[in-house]
Amino acid sequence: MAVAKVLSGAAQGLTSALIVLPIAAVVHAPGVHPDLSVHWWVLVTLVPLGCIAMTSLGLLLGTSFQPRNIGVMFGFVVLPIVFLGGTYYQWTRLAPVEVGGFPWLQVLVLVNPLIYLSEGMRAAFTDLSHMPLYVVYPALLGFCVLFLGLGLRNFRRRVLS
Repeated sequence: MAVAKVLSGAAQGLTSALIVLPIAAVVHAPGVHPDLSVHWWVLVTLVPLGCIAMTSLGLLLGTSFQPRNIGVMFGFVVLPIVFLGGTYYQWTRLAPVEVGGFPWLQVLVLVNPLIYLSEGMRAAFTDLSHMPLYVVYPALLGFCVLFLGLGLRNFRRRVLS
């Protein structure tokens, strides 16, 4: 049942991507001309992997928090994931944030699954610098396994028989 929910969520995410990405490629504000360089093999492989990883994270979060604590989850889990997920900046831009010569923020965000998805999408749509794909794919796959495994364990514990 839980795997079906993850796959259903991933299918919905994939469907949304198939609708939103073409629209986003042609609809822009006046005067804006995006410089897209689509790398199809990255896009076609990364989007399904990202959909499964993020729905597995949703399963894990949904089974880890009590319904009355959803606000806490958004404040302490979802918000930091979004703001430190590289959606608004390149991962490479975090290197100057240092303490004693150590790029602590660039290293800290590596525990965030969204940074790998953002960097992978940056690689799929642009020629800008990005995290190497040989890091992105295994990290996302590892997060998939981790989140799905923990989410399924939590789901089994919460299921009423």
